[in-house]
This record gives sequence, structure tokens and C-alpha cells, in this order.
Amino acid sequence: MEVRGGGWGTLDWSPDDQKVVIIEYISINESYLWLVDTKSGEKKLLTPKDDKEKVSYQAAIFTKDGKGLYVITDKASEFSRLAYVDIATFKHTYLTTNIPWDVEVLDLSDDGKDLAFVTNEDGASILHLMDTASNKEKPLPKLPVGRVYGINWHNNNEDLGFTLISAKATADVYSLNIRTKKIERWTASETGGLNPNNFSETEIVRWKSFDGKTISGFLYRPPSKFKGKRPVIINIHGGPEAQFRPGFLGRNNYYLNELGVAILFPNIRGSSGYGKTFLTLDNSYKREDSVKDIGALLDWIATQPYLDKDRILVTGVVMAVICL
Repeated sequence: MEVRGGGWGTLDWSPDDQKVVIIEYISINESYLWLVDTKSGEKKLLTPKDDKEKVSYQAAIFTKDGKGLYVITDKASEFSRLAYVDIATFKHTYLTTNIPWDVEVLDLSDDGKDLAFVTNEDGASILHLMDTASNKEKPLPKLPVGRVYGINWHNNNEDLGFTLISAKATADVYSLNIRTKKIERWTASETGGLNPNNFSETEIVRWKSFDGKTISGFLYRPPSKFKGKRPVIINIHGGPEAQFRPGFLGRNNYYLNELGVAILFPNIRGSSGYGKTFLTLDNSYKREDSVKDIGALLDWIATQPYLDKDRILVTGVVMAVICL
């Protein structure tokens, strides 16, 4: 369960049904986990307030022995990590420190032997599988670039279900057998009668901004039938605490396939998904720095042989359209 806007929410029941872990959500930067005894109603704070930093917890699942929790937290880290929390001692053991990206969702197999989780790596979802006995990852087949969510184990402890959104498909349900590594697509969402194989895959592009910071974005190129330098639409996400994530473009494919216009979605400073420091780089008087990131993007476009620096349109969720 995900809680937004402040409040309380239930995350998981203990295996013996005697306890419930709940979340007290304050903000995107601050939340706490509590353990509630279902018989007495006693409430125990599992994650005491840290006076040195605000800490966020996004998920919590009981281990099969009921002695610990698998959680997602940004405690003492730029990114939200997967961690094991011992209920008796409150000790955190971090399991994904080697992955410099946010962990988003997780699910534990019924037998407790495998932990599936998804990371947000440069905006794209990467599915991971961890052996809980060794805390080591198991190899998985590569999925299309897009977003993965709703991961859920079958009670056979072999099949993992999930929803995937990619450039060529809207939200569809898949399953992955962790033993055979076979991926099976269960649904085929409609795309308005269009052939999704004609839709462009995305690619990550990066450029240096005015202060040397590396900024990234997702570029969709028109088909090769369009020759010469292509005009560009720069589409800036709203928020500002948000992030463009690669997925199905829907009607925006018209610009690509019929008009031959490239579309670039930048994740300028202040975007989520790149660490707590990056998230604050456009706060208060630094807001103009995010605009400078777009200026640096214009300079980068001018260096690309397949993009037309003289035909650029800038648009976005919370800004007026500007023609350059």
C-alpha cells in the first residue's frame, strides 16, 4: 500500500496474524513504521525519529519467521535502499547498497526464499531477484525498457506476476518463471488499431549543464523514413518533484510517425529518482538553475547531427508553449 498526502496506512500482517506493521506518512521525505498488536492494540514505534536527518520508508513486509521486516528506506543514503530490519533491536541491514538507484517495490515469495524487487535506474524499471538465505541476486532475463509495477508471487514460489508498460505496449500483465526464466505475456491491451511494432523505442541521452552537472532525458526518434535533421519537441514534466519515466506515448506517436518530429523528455535538476541531493538542487532561489539545464540541452541539441537546432518547441505540464 502507498500513502500520499499524509496519514496512516497498513503495510503487512505478521505470519501469525498477531501483529500489523503500519506507516505514518508525513511527506515524501519523512515517514515512520509502527508495530501494532492486534489483540491489545498496543502500538510500538519501530523507526524512531532521527534528529540529524528526515527518513522515508515506502514499504515493509514481514519475514516468514516474523522476526524481521524487509523495508524500503532512504535512511543514511542518497537513494531508497532495500533493508532488513530486526524487530527486536531495530537494527538495519542494508541489502542493495551496491545499487545507486531507488528501490521502488518489493514482494516476498510464500516460502520466504526469494525476494523480488524493482529499482528505478535512470527512469527505467529493472526487476531483481534476491536469495534471502545469502542476500545475493539471481540472474533474470532482460525486460523491455519501461516501467514495472504490481509484482506479485504465485503460491507455487516459481511464477512472479507483474505489469509492464513499454514504448510498444500499454499496461499489460506478464509472468516470469524464475526456474525456467521464461516470460509469458498474459494480456494484450488495445492500441487503437495501430501496429505497436511501428512505435519508437526510447534511448537515454545525457548532457552537461552550466555547472558541470550531468542531466539526462529520454529521446524518442522518428522512423528512418524521415531524412535530414529532425525538429524537436522538448517536453518538461510537472512536479517539480516528479520524473519522466519511459513508457507508452499514445497519441504522441503521431508526432514521431506522421510528422517526423523527435521528442525529448528531460529530467532536469529537482527531478525525483536521482538521489536526495539532486531533488533539492532547484529549491528556492536555485529554481532558475533548472531552467539553465534546458538551456544546456539546447546547446547539446545543436551538436547532434540528426536534430535541428532551429526547429525546437518547448512544452510541459505546468508551463506555456514556447517556440524557439
